Formats: sequence, structure tokens, C-alpha cells
Amino acid sequence: MYLQFTEYQSLGGDLEQPEFNRQEFAARKEIDFYTFNRLREIDPIPENLKMCVLELIQRGFCGSLDGQDFISQGSGKLSGTKESIKGRAAELIRKYLDGMTVNGVPVFYAGNA
Repeated sequence: MYLQFTEYQSLGGDLEQPEFNRQEFAARKEIDFYTFNRLREIDPIPENLKMCVLELIQRGFCGSLDGQDFISQGSGKLSGTKESIKGRAAELIRKYLDGMTVNGVPVFYAGNA
């Protein structure tokens, strides 16, 4: 886990633990995708990684708990899409983790380490 439930609560999170576990897992998988799994074994967990997970959860960027992955609804037509949420998640991940390295390799480096 990149963010423990007790840390989440102390930072103002209000989800119950089962819901938090699902969201933390989704946030972690999203982060792992964009960072090529380079953060999986990082210890200790950097503060900016914890805050990234918190923000992804709090902003609902990892999917809605009720299964509705849309930003808004109007006139009976869905106006937001899961893709726009994914784009916002990617932007937030890049913002929070920009400049982070693991063993001297930038986490967003797409080449071979």
C-alpha cells in the first residue's frame, strides 16, 4: 500500500475502510501504470506519493464507488467520460511525482532501466 488507512484518516479522508481499500488499490494501480511499476517496492513511501494517492481518492479519479464513472449528467445525456477522468488522473500523477527517481531512474522514463 502506498497510503495506509490510518494516514488517510489523519489527512481528512472520510471513506470507510472497505471503500478506502478499493480506492487505494485502484490509485496504486493507476500510479504503477504511469510509473512502469518502479514504485512498487519503494520504502519508505515518499510523502508526495502518499499525497498523490490521497488526491486521486478524494477527487474520485480512480472511478466512482457506485460504478458511475462519469463527471456530470445533464438533459438525460452523459456529458463526461471515463477517459476524461483517466486523463485528469494522469495529469495529477505527473504533477505530484514529477522529478521522482528510483535508483537514479526517473519514474516516468519509458526506456529500459
